[in-house]
Amino acid sequence: MPTAGTGALAPAPTLANRTYLGLLAAQFLAAFNDQAIHAAAMFFAINTQTLSEAQAISLMPILFYAPWALFCTIAGYLADRYSKRTTLVAWKGAEVGICALALFGFWLGTDGGHPHSGSWVVLSTVFLMGTHSAFFVPAKYGVMPEILESQLLSRGNGVLESLSFLAVILGTVSGGVLSFVYLRREANIGLILVGLAVVGALASLLIRRMPAANPTRSFPPYLFGPLVRNLKTLLWSRPLAFSVIGIAFFTFVVAFMRATVYMFGESQNPKWDELKTSAVVGTVALGVGLGSPLAGWLSGRKVELGLIPIGAAGMILGCVFAGMTLGDIPALVCCTVLIGFCTGFYLVPLFTMLQYRAPKASKGDMVASSNFINVTGAILASVLFSGIVAGSKKAGFLPRIETEDRVAVGSLDRVGLQRGRPVYFQVGSLAIGREPRPSEAQEAGTVLSRMFRLRPGRPRPDIEIDRSAKEGDPVIVSHYKLGDVDHYVIRPASAPEEPAYDERPLPRFLFLGAGIMTLGVLLVLWRRVRDLVERSFTLVRSLFGPRFILEGLVNVPGDGPVVLLVETADPAAIRATKSAVDRYVGVFEPKTADAAVVEGAAAILGRGDVVGILMAAPAGPVLAGALEGLKIRVRSEGRLLTFSEPLPSVPVVP
Repeated sequence: MPTAGTGALAPAPTLANRTYLGLLAAQFLAAFNDQAIHAAAMFFAINTQTLSEAQAISLMPILFYAPWALFCTIAGYLADRYSKRTTLVAWKGAEVGICALALFGFWLGTDGGHPHSGSWVVLSTVFLMGTHSAFFVPAKYGVMPEILESQLLSRGNGVLESLSFLAVILGTVSGGVLSFVYLRREANIGLILVGLAVVGALASLLIRRMPAANPTRSFPPYLFGPLVRNLKTLLWSRPLAFSVIGIAFFTFVVAFMRATVYMFGESQNPKWDELKTSAVVGTVALGVGLGSPLAGWLSGRKVELGLIPIGAAGMILGCVFAGMTLGDIPALVCCTVLIGFCTGFYLVPLFTMLQYRAPKASKGDMVASSNFINVTGAILASVLFSGIVAGSKKAGFLPRIETEDRVAVGSLDRVGLQRGRPVYFQVGSLAIGREPRPSEAQEAGTVLSRMFRLRPGRPRPDIEIDRSAKEGDPVIVSHYKLGDVDHYVIRPASAPEEPAYDERPLPRFLFLGAGIMTLGVLLVLWRRVRDLVERSFTLVRSLFGPRFILEGLVNVPGDGPVVLLVETADPAAIRATKSAVDRYVGVFEPKTADAAVVEGAAAILGRGDVVGILMAAPAGPVLAGALEGLKIRVRSEGRLLTFSEPLPSVPVVP
């Protein structure tokens, strides 16, 4: 509710408030359009032969994420210098213009008769939507602590991430479905996106006005100067470094796995259409949409780091099983849903920690700087993916397919299309496929039949026709056989032959590689929070035992030496204390306060962690008085666990 006379927005004690609901709606439609344009632009570039499949798959993450690096300083400045509501509403308005430009590009590439120019216009909107996200995301995540009380952040983030990834599912799948349904009529896709952008812009107006976090901040004289300072802050603060490392890896593995699934679809025999590829890609986001709200509920009123090892372990298992079951599409879908579900467990605590620990006056700036690290991860994933594919071809791991060139040379006399895709052609005396009857012209089949191959039978020949080749043009037909499927490639007579490779073996190893990389990052995070796995066991035990209500947890700082004076002997309360603090807590129950005990506790404080001392122990008060650092009392009254404000810097007595 606004504070009387100021117009300021006080954090709400409930999720059911107008600003939060407006943010959810605006974010949902923004994420939907991001992914729909992403997928539709990729398929449009492939279908117009503007880019090859490998080029399009590798280029999309770079186009979308590059603005996160280029504009992170300006995005952070605007998010903190001005009201975050202003930023959110302004970029929702810009989204309408970007979608209108996509509409123009689709029209130019189809009805306008310039397929390559139209494709590049549409591809430019992927970069522009990345710019939109670069400015929108810092304001979105930075505003959460301003509209929700701290104990609601985990649940609020759980719902936000769930809806965001539900939008990713629908956007990714819809981009492929719309590309399939409106092939050669892609202007209809642009109209749909413009309409959704207008609805999203109206939804953003529900967000109440709020003051700027840092209204006196001046524009940085050196564009990337603040970025360098923010990166130092992020990487020197133990909780912030923990969160940005984890989030950056998430961005990396999402970009890598998306490219892997797209490649898997393109390498199938015959190739998957846009509908099937997008549906499988979207199942990852389906899992995240299910796992995120559950992660928020399990977190309760704190940042629950114990969810991270559980989520990472599930992601590793999902990647390994996906690599082992690629030939079984239902099993692959189950694995991708599992990966997404566990990703929600992994992601929610990391985003919550970033929001919770970032300085109040620069939360937007910190999120924008975190995005710089994220985009580095995404671009590295794209470069790594391209390098692996190119290296595999050069090393002979992906065998080159023997192609019979010039099986027919002449004019392209006839092309038969079904749902915009070639299923028949005739060049001179060579006629391949069966021209569809009028009743079949618009047949698409069901999603289930296409995904799970419910209609077995002899596969049709796979026909690829260069979009620049029109009926009556001189063309050359090449042929190769892969398995029991005949592939025909028709190119203009002046175009050189492109080599073909059997890429089916590679996706299996890419999935296994993603699992190994996830294990590596889990080990890095485990080293930074040494009791990370122990927290997972504590979380599981709490599900079947008493759960504690936490008060005053905000009094525990994210950095610097902290000594917790634990005034309880209840083992469950002690475990809850260790789990509640988002830093490693070394607990001591000293019988004596000799030099070895003091040195051990001081070493933990020296490396930036927290010491907990059981004050009922014989030498507890003496050890507490011998250590330098903020002293905070932890008391347990029934199921209420209270963290006091820092005590005065005086010796602690029994």
